[in-house]
Amino acid sequence: MNIRPAKREELRAVAAVLNASWRSAYQSILDPDYLATLDDEERYQRWLGNYDNGARPVLLFEHNELLGVCDFGPSQTPGFPEDGEVAAIYIREGAIGRGYGHALLCYAEEALRAQGYAHLVLDVLSKNERAVKFYQLHGYTKVGQRDFTKAGKDYPLDIMRK
Repeated sequence: MNIRPAKREELRAVAAVLNASWRSAYQSILDPDYLATLDDEERYQRWLGNYDNGARPVLLFEHNELLGVCDFGPSQTPGFPEDGEVAAIYIREGAIGRGYGHALLCYAEEALRAQGYAHLVLDVLSKNERAVKFYQLHGYTKVGQRDFTKAGKDYPLDIMRK
């Protein structure tokens, strides 16, 4: 098993993992018509732009293949400008429940703490009960809520902090 920063040339695979994860994790939460429009090339171009701008590190979790992705860095969550943020953790369907998300989260938290962040923040779709429970088990508590808008629909996000 290996956790490491993504290389630029791996971002297509990252985009594919993210979109597949969204379709799986959010199938009963987000509008299925929206999920059907997720495009690997579009996501790849967004992540490529972020990578080239040095926006945030992207971690990969590998075990003979790419199994998970984590994005973290300075907070972009309104109201928490001094915090570090775990912006995304996605694990391939079929690899969930094996500790890979735990490993990615711990790695990101350690890196953020090493950068001097005293508090960490993240947001999670309120209806994503599995993810909410995962973060609670890792010491995060709900400190607020905001809306996430996709395809003209609003979805509540829990803001969680540690």
